[in-house]
Amino acid sequence: MRLPIILLLLLGLIFVGTVNAQDFAMVDASNSKEIDALFAEYDQLDGPGFVAGVIQDGELVYAKGFGSANLDYGVPITSESVFNLASLSKQFTAACIALLIQEGKVSLEEDVKTYISEFPDYPGPVKVKHLVYMTSGLKEYYQLTRPGGKDWYRDYFTVDDAIALSLEQPELDFEPGSAWAYSNVNYMLLAEIVERVSGMSFAAFAEKRLFEPLGMHNTHVNDDTYRVIKNRVIGYNPREEGGYYHFNRLSPHYGGSGVHSTVEDLYKWDQNFYTHELAGKAWTELMLSTMKFDHDKANDAFGLVWGDYNGIPIVWYSGGDTGFSTYMIRFPEQQLTVICLSNFIPSDGYGLSQRKAIDILDILYQE
Repeated sequence: MRLPIILLLLLGLIFVGTVNAQDFAMVDASNSKEIDALFAEYDQLDGPGFVAGVIQDGELVYAKGFGSANLDYGVPITSESVFNLASLSKQFTAACIALLIQEGKVSLEEDVKTYISEFPDYPGPVKVKHLVYMTSGLKEYYQLTRPGGKDWYRDYFTVDDAIALSLEQPELDFEPGSAWAYSNVNYMLLAEIVERVSGMSFAAFAEKRLFEPLGMHNTHVNDDTYRVIKNRVIGYNPREEGGYYHFNRLSPHYGGSGVHSTVEDLYKWDQNFYTHELAGKAWTELMLSTMKFDHDKANDAFGLVWGDYNGIPIVWYSGGDTGFSTYMIRFPEQQLTVICLSNFIPSDGYGLSQRKAIDILDILYQE
């Protein structure tokens, strides 16, 4: 692909030698057993676990679950289990914005206030591009104190509640474009722009424009926490005295998170980056594009991040929520993707999905 090479040169990354599919072994009977072994301690129904997927040359060549999706009933995790994707959701929010940009209904260079009239007159101004690339300076909602002593994690709130509190702050943390700071409220605002420009709910827009066209029938934006979800996976946290407790998703926030999906549906999503079935090659290129600002971080794309693994270009993103950790890493030149989703967070507070995905790659990598 031409685009990733250009982007990585812009990032100042230098790669030595030729990269091709031979950098990685194909999944076979032997190395699939090695992958299985990475999850062996979780391959039982009395604890939560993982689902792992490997995509090579357009095929989902490995897709297996380990552990329980629901400890109350001992339901096994499978490739059809529906996980909370946490921040992997951001690429879907960005994808919706990219569709509207492609149609000329939204511009990266336009002020956010153009689409959200009540947006404050912050100096800068804050533009759509600042939201996409995490450089707006807006204060992250959950770092602010909620009125009435309410807790962000244990008390109900809506996207509007989160946005409103962030926009009530009289000052930005920094001038737009001058620094980088990870922020969910940026992507909540992008979802709000989608709703106002399209006249549809964000969930309905994503369903009509992303999930239905790609046949992602087990994927949705969870804007209704009371919704019945077939094959739903429950998230768990460990108890100090041993065992687990489940933590229900109480609030229907989305934009920065909120998408629920399966490994099988993420395979369909992944393949669109090669087939361009959804909206053509120009849309794919926009999704993968970076932008330079007045700070050093220049590897963000549309809800995705460029990087490298042993000198090989990758596009990745990770997610973490109460009871869930998620990771997806793509090698565009090799047409290789590894997905790992987990329904528990260890006691140290850090999910294991990224670590396990890298372990899979280490098995397949051929020096």
